[in-house]
Amino acid sequence: MCGFTGFISSSTLQNKSLIVSDMLQKIFHRGPDDFGIWEDETISIGHRRLSIHDLSSLGKQPMQSVSGRYCIVFNGEIYNFKELKSALEKLNYKFLSTSDTEVLLCAIEEWGLLGALNKFVGMFAFALWDKSLKKLHLVRDRMGEKPLYYYIGDDSFIFGSQLNSLVCHPKFVKKICRSSLALFLRHGYIPAPFSIYEKAFKLSPGQYITIDACDGHFSVNNPVSYWSVKSNSICVPDEPQGILDELDALISNSVRLQSKADVSVGAFLSGGIDSSLVAAYMQEQSSRPINTFTIGFNDKQFNEAKFAKEIASHLGTEHTEHYIAHKDLLSIVPQMATVYDEPFADSSQLPTYLVGALAKEKVTVALSGDGGDELFCGYKRYSSSFERWKKVERIPSPIRSLVGAVSRSIPLKYNLHGKRTRDTIRAIDYIGSSDFNIFYKRSVSSLLNINSVIDETEFQSTVYDEVIESGMSLYRHMMNTDMQQYLPDDILVKVDRAYMASSLEGRIPLLDHRIVEFSLGVPISVHRFDGHGKYLLRQLLYRKVPERLLDRPKMGFAIPLDEWLRVELLEWAEDLLCPIRLQRDGFFDVAFISKIWKQHKCKSQNWGTLLWSVLMFNNWFDAQ
Repeated sequence: MCGFTGFISSSTLQNKSLIVSDMLQKIFHRGPDDFGIWEDETISIGHRRLSIHDLSSLGKQPMQSVSGRYCIVFNGEIYNFKELKSALEKLNYKFLSTSDTEVLLCAIEEWGLLGALNKFVGMFAFALWDKSLKKLHLVRDRMGEKPLYYYIGDDSFIFGSQLNSLVCHPKFVKKICRSSLALFLRHGYIPAPFSIYEKAFKLSPGQYITIDACDGHFSVNNPVSYWSVKSNSICVPDEPQGILDELDALISNSVRLQSKADVSVGAFLSGGIDSSLVAAYMQEQSSRPINTFTIGFNDKQFNEAKFAKEIASHLGTEHTEHYIAHKDLLSIVPQMATVYDEPFADSSQLPTYLVGALAKEKVTVALSGDGGDELFCGYKRYSSSFERWKKVERIPSPIRSLVGAVSRSIPLKYNLHGKRTRDTIRAIDYIGSSDFNIFYKRSVSSLLNINSVIDETEFQSTVYDEVIESGMSLYRHMMNTDMQQYLPDDILVKVDRAYMASSLEGRIPLLDHRIVEFSLGVPISVHRFDGHGKYLLRQLLYRKVPERLLDRPKMGFAIPLDEWLRVELLEWAEDLLCPIRLQRDGFFDVAFISKIWKQHKCKSQNWGTLLWSVLMFNNWFDAQ
C-alpha cells in the first residue's frame, strides 16, 4: 500500500521536484517507509512507500522498466504476481526484485496494458508513463478499492492517490463544485467521477484514462472501461451444492493470496458473517493463531465485541479487543476533516478509524469482510425496498406522477410546518416515484429535493438515475447499483482513508473480481434461498462456526448519532451550524438548516443524517 502523485505541465514551472515533494508530504501516512521522485521535461511523479513485498530498496518507486520505456508509480497489490512472474520467466524475463511492481511492469511490456490488466488479480491504482509515446495512463482496479484523482487545468494535468495532494499544486484552483456538494448532501459521499472541486475528478472503478503529452501540450482522452459490473457475470453450477463448493474454492483461494506479505498480517473480526468467514478461512490456512481485532462499546445496543470474542475463541485466533468509551469516539470527530480528503459523512468512519489504529499496533496488513452485503444480497434495505415498492406500485401511475410533480415543485422548507414531518416527506417521495430506480434512489438518499438545502445547483446523474434494465429483477438492480456506487464511493473510501491514516493496509478478499463475477451469475433465488440474504456465505460459515454463535440481528458499526448531536456534540454542532457562519459561507439555505436543527434539538424530528452531512462539510471546509 502506498500513495503517489504527479503532474504534466505545458507551462514553465520552476522547482518541479519541490512541488512534488510538497504534494507527497500530504500523503505521508500512505507510505512512511520511503519516498522517491522522478521527472523528465514533460512529467514529474512522486511516490510514498509502505513496504509490503520486498522490503529492500529494490522495491523502491518510481520504478522504470528494464527496457527503459515505462516508468510507474503504483498503489495496491497484485495478488497473483508470483504466478505471473513464473509465466514471464518462461518468456526469458529476468527480475531484480521480489516486488509485485516489477512484475506489473514486465507484464505490461509483454502483454500490453489491456492484456496485462485482464491478467491482474488485485487492488490497484497506478500511473504509467510511456516515454516513447509521451503518454500517461492512469488506471484503477475493477471494484475501486484504491483511489485515483485527477485535475484538468488550463496548462496543467495533476493526479494522485488523494485529493489533498493535488490541492498543493500551485496550478490547482480550489473552487467548490455545487453539484458535487448536492450529491454529497443526498448520499453522504461524493460518487465518481465527481469530486468536491470543479475540474477535479475521480477515475471510476474498472477504468483507465490516457493523456497525450507531446510538443509541450497535453490532451485528455475520455476514460475507457476495461471491466464493469454490468458485463462480467459468469455461468455458475445449476444446483446450490455445486454453487457452494465452487464459491468455497474461490474464497479459499482469495484469502490464501491476500494473506501473503513480507510483513505481519491479521484480520478484522466484528462477529458478523462476512468478517467471521474471512477470519475462519485465514485461520484454517495458517499453522499458527492469526491476529484478529475488534473494538467494543459499553452500550450493549451497539456492541458486537462479545460475539466476536466467542467466534475468535472457537477459531483459535490471537484476539485483541479494545472497548471504546463514547468520549474516545467524540474526541476524534474533528480529526475526520484531515483523515478524509473530501467531505465524507458515513458516521461509521469513527469506529473504522479506531479499529484500524488498534490493528496497526500489531500488524501492517489486515483483511476485512467488506463487500459481502452488496455481492450476496445482504442488506435489509433490499427486502424492505422490494416490499415497499410492491405497495407503491399498486397506486395508479397518474396519481403517482401528480404527487411526484407537486413534491418536486414545492421547496422542502415550505413542507416543514404543522404535521408535515420528515417521515411524511419521505413517504410523499416514495409515492411520487414513477419507476423503481427512482424509488430506490430515494431509499439510499437523505433527501431527493436537495434544492431546499443548497440553491443554484445543476444535478449530476449517477448510477442510481439509470433506468432498470429490461428483464432484470429488482433485487439484482439494487445489488448492481450498490456495487457500482455505494460500495466504491462510500464503503471503500471509508476503509481506505481510515486504515491508511494509521499506515495500515486493508485487504478485502470478497472483492476478488472472480468472486464478484461468480456472485453476479448466481440467481437471486439462490442468494435468498431461505428467504433471507447472504444464504451462500452463511452456509459456508456454518461449516466452520456453530450456527448458535451467529444467529442474531446484524448491528454494523452504528453510533447513536441523533442523540450525540443533542448532547455530547451539541456545542461543536452549534458552532458549525451558526446562522452567521452559514450566511458567510453561502453554501446552504440558512433558514432551512436552522429550522431542521431546531426541530432536531427539541426532538420533534430526527434530522441526524442530513445534519451530519452539513456538519462534516463545514468541518472539512474549515480545515482547507
